[in-house]
Amino acid sequence: MQGCKRWAGRIALVTGASGGIGEGIARALAGIGMKVAIAARRRDRLGALAAELGKSGAQVMACAVDLGNEADVLAMFAAIKRQWGDVDVLVNNAGTGMMSTLENGQWQDWCDTLHINVAAPALCVREALRGMHAKDEAQIINLSSIYSHRDQVPNFSFYQASKFAVRALTDTLRAELAVKGTRIRVGMISPGLVATEFRERATHGTFKYESYFEKYQPLLPSDIADAVLYMLSTPPHVQVQDILITPMGQAL
Repeated sequence: MQGCKRWAGRIALVTGASGGIGEGIARALAGIGMKVAIAARRRDRLGALAAELGKSGAQVMACAVDLGNEADVLAMFAAIKRQWGDVDVLVNNAGTGMMSTLENGQWQDWCDTLHINVAAPALCVREALRGMHAKDEAQIINLSSIYSHRDQVPNFSFYQASKFAVRALTDTLRAELAVKGTRIRVGMISPGLVATEFRERATHGTFKYESYFEKYQPLLPSDIADAVLYMLSTPPHVQVQDILITPMGQAL
């Protein structure tokens, strides 16, 4: 996209980048010439992605980190700053969740979901803002879900609640920054069903990857990456607040 050229050479951080949507976004940002820090727990996958993108000339920094650990996140931001400088674009993509009713839910699953889906994005925003205020333009993008815009979805209640929280955090942050008159844009992307490993993990393997294609063509990680590029491509005075994107035919 033409408007993305101005981001070349600037620094992006993408969380949950060892696969799926995060990997797709990292590839897209590297493709427009950004320096991309990729964060996740799976060190081997991060290393493989960084090596692959590096062969094409991209500058990629692999950050093996537990986003639910504050010390890990602080160390990650410090390492990015030492190598490149302060982050210009933050994409909070990492997410988790287990499919279950509230009646049968597990305490540890709930805690993990709150840490990764809500507290970790808030922490990354806090740390990114420390350097963003001095920039002429910056962008924060939080990945939520179509479930944050819909009535209750059976058996996914706690995950859905966490995504409603992401929506609230995003809207509140935008209002806080508007009062300060900053040049930091805040957007959210709310996807429907995307062909990744997430649903299989969330259902303990009962929902297989191939099941996505039984009723309709699901979204692909590249579709979400295109939405990120669109947000970045708009002029600095344009703030895209939310993009709702679903595959044709998805009912829930």
